[in-house]
Amino acid sequence: MGTTQPPLKERAAITNWCANDNYTHAITLNTDRELTLPRLRSICSTFCHRLDKRVLRVRNLSGIPVESRTRAIFFPENLETNAHLHGLADFAHALQTLGSEGLLKMEVRFAWMAATRGAGSVHLESAPDRGWAEYSTKGFDGTYFLAADFHPQ
Repeated sequence: MGTTQPPLKERAAITNWCANDNYTHAITLNTDRELTLPRLRSICSTFCHRLDKRVLRVRNLSGIPVESRTRAIFFPENLETNAHLHGLADFAHALQTLGSEGLLKMEVRFAWMAATRGAGSVHLESAPDRGWAEYSTKGFDGTYFLAADFHPQ
């Protein structure tokens, strides 16, 4: 039997990692419905895929360097009532490509609405602080999604 790290230490470690990993934005993606974890993961994958395609203005993402793709971490919450994701994202490349915060917010919202088939809402703020990393992990149970996990190999 292997040893496991106590949840509080694991949460503190992941909070510290998130707070110090140069993320440019805090993000909440709300589905407005009850979902299973695999379904929420699938929606998150679709969101990352659609956002990258729109920002990069390509139809096929294979061959696109990882540095150009969305870099983010998402923490699922409240699956049984109002499934949503809190997270941190590095949208520096997207901002450089799109040219403005307003266009970024529009593209993020469009990608989320497409991924959820019109349900939910998006909250996006620039320059997250350590408090956002702590808030994002408040319900941390060891589950998180990395946008890189959804990149085509």
